[in-house]
Amino acid sequence: MTLLNRRQLALLALSQPLIQPLTAWAQDSPDLAAALEQPDGAEALAWVQARTAEARQLITGLPDYTRRYEDTLSAVSARDSNIQFVRPHRGHLYNFYSTASQPNGVWRRTTLEEYRKERPYWQVLIDLDKLGQQEGRAWTFSSYVLSPNGERALVYLSPGGADRTEVREFDLPSRQFVAAGFRLPLAKQWADWYGDDEVLVATESAGGALSRSGYPLTIRRWRRGSALAEAPELVRGEATDMSMSIDTLDPRDGRSAAALVGRRLSFFQNRYQLLQGDTLSPQLDLPLDATTWLSEGWLVVWLRSDFDDGTARHPAGSVLATPIATATQPQRRFHVLLSTAPRQRLIRWERVRDGFAIAWSDNLQPRLVFLRWTGETFEPREVALPDTGVIGIRADRSDQNDLVWLTTQAPLVPQTFGLMDVAEPKPWAPLKRQATFFDAAGLKAQRLEARSADGTLIPYTVIAPAALVMDGQAPTLLYGYGGFGIALELDYQRIPGINWLRYGGVYVLAHIRGGGEFGSSWYEAAKGTRRQAAFDDFIAVAEDLARRGITRPRRLGIYGASNGGALVSAVLVQRPELFGAAVARVPLTDMLEFTRFTAGPSWIEEYGDPAVPADRAALARWSPLQNLREGVAYPPTLFIGNRNDDRVHPSHARKMVARMRALGHTQTWLYEESSGGHLGRATPQLLATREALLHTFLMGMLQRKADEPAA
Repeated sequence: MTLLNRRQLALLALSQPLIQPLTAWAQDSPDLAAALEQPDGAEALAWVQARTAEARQLITGLPDYTRRYEDTLSAVSARDSNIQFVRPHRGHLYNFYSTASQPNGVWRRTTLEEYRKERPYWQVLIDLDKLGQQEGRAWTFSSYVLSPNGERALVYLSPGGADRTEVREFDLPSRQFVAAGFRLPLAKQWADWYGDDEVLVATESAGGALSRSGYPLTIRRWRRGSALAEAPELVRGEATDMSMSIDTLDPRDGRSAAALVGRRLSFFQNRYQLLQGDTLSPQLDLPLDATTWLSEGWLVVWLRSDFDDGTARHPAGSVLATPIATATQPQRRFHVLLSTAPRQRLIRWERVRDGFAIAWSDNLQPRLVFLRWTGETFEPREVALPDTGVIGIRADRSDQNDLVWLTTQAPLVPQTFGLMDVAEPKPWAPLKRQATFFDAAGLKAQRLEARSADGTLIPYTVIAPAALVMDGQAPTLLYGYGGFGIALELDYQRIPGINWLRYGGVYVLAHIRGGGEFGSSWYEAAKGTRRQAAFDDFIAVAEDLARRGITRPRRLGIYGASNGGALVSAVLVQRPELFGAAVARVPLTDMLEFTRFTAGPSWIEEYGDPAVPADRAALARWSPLQNLREGVAYPPTLFIGNRNDDRVHPSHARKMVARMRALGHTQTWLYEESSGGHLGRATPQLLATREALLHTFLMGMLQRKADEPAA
């Protein structure tokens, strides 16, 4: 492992002249914070560009930045060593693919016969790089929805990876956008087919109302050949709602089209209605916090809280199904597809011809069950899986077979992908295998536990050399998220492997509360005013790593993005002595003002409402921006923002850096991307740059000698 030499220390020192004027500016300008809240304001851009140049100069001068960039770019854009995952629809397999030479990518399709070949032939549908050249605008492919007959698609295009999209109808046989087809101008919006000549649309276009979070509050039924403004309004939300939801079911076998339309009252609460043909039902009698879908004659419900259906009580975490034909009737009957115990959770369900396939997790171990419909009930049978860390499933053709596309992987085991018949399982032979991107020989992944402040045992996964010397010297990177019920999966650690493990580092995944690793109770334990539990869990893991001798504070770095960026920012402020360096990407930091920006109000259910005194008091106790202090030795920290982020406002990262530096914390840097949006989904070059920057920064800071300053 390489320590900083004189050249690198000199480069670190270059940032000092830039820091001092900034500190004075922040103290003398009470309007700096307000200026930084303007994403493209002249004053903000001048400040951001100076900070970004400074951070880039610092980090690109540290050891191995160029190698990391080149290796990451090669890995993410390798033509033959990455699996080209597909989505099936009516005899074709669809895929989106980008390379270093085609950075904006191509949307394409092939057949199963071709896909089985080592190098299949792909029919290119849309070349995003060519489209951008023709239209003079850099488009990012966001998603698509195929029509029931498979002849048309609604294609979502984003400017530079933002959440806002433009929707255009695309004709698949001619591979052209439909000149007079369905088209929606740029907005945060959703559209889905309701038959081949009609779409359901939630948009602000044609005078649609918007929620406080900036999402549409109306759903219209738009028929081909008519103007959107003339489309009848199907559902209208209330001013306090977050947004709307649409889930359609294709007409098939003489069945009319159906759709589940809903008002999203908050992030997890919904009021659903069922549209069948031209008939819209009253609100369905379901728990507000249940998530509901339509699937081939069934209405499927996943419970976040206990539910009494009138004949039985179903615990939180259960997956239920009832026939669509009787879903609105008092005598409806719910069939149990999955009932979870503590430390179990749903991963994904898929409808297959003869029933359902359900992937679930038991204490972080994946399971797969096939439920065959007998005409009266569902008969479950467990499907044998290869030894793996996590699985994913997607139905092939649910009207024709019981095949699912199965993905398997583990932290040190690359992905495999192929078809499995869940009704007649045979020894699995994957169609595609991902290449190995780093040498895992001598490495092992093991699960350990730390005891949190309230006594709860918190699991964490350590990926390290099997022969690691437990002397506290290993540079260690601790990653966490802990929010919105999202599980931290044990997938193949390609990017950390290339950028961290390859350089002798230890990589750690913290399965803290607030996430979804162990079901709804694990999530609820750190929700809202209980948020501190997630921070305590992360802190407990950091302390346990030092106690075991895996690392020590000076050698421990932390990283998180989005809600994970809020996590890193909070624990950085609460326990700075535990860490040697930190990176927070697209973070939330100003929790007393987060509802003023972009999608902020949509997260009130997750964090609390700063307008409510009790919630504000809880938020004030941990809001990173407001809890910064003078005279505290914070570790070197890099904040990565994105100017094109219309989900988490870029001012969160900007103001955190400005505030820290104004308080004299000069070991703080900002790097702001100009495209990619919240997810950073633009080009392979953008991804490679970001990963090289953050890992180079962390390793460089953690490998400092005890008497070497970070800057």
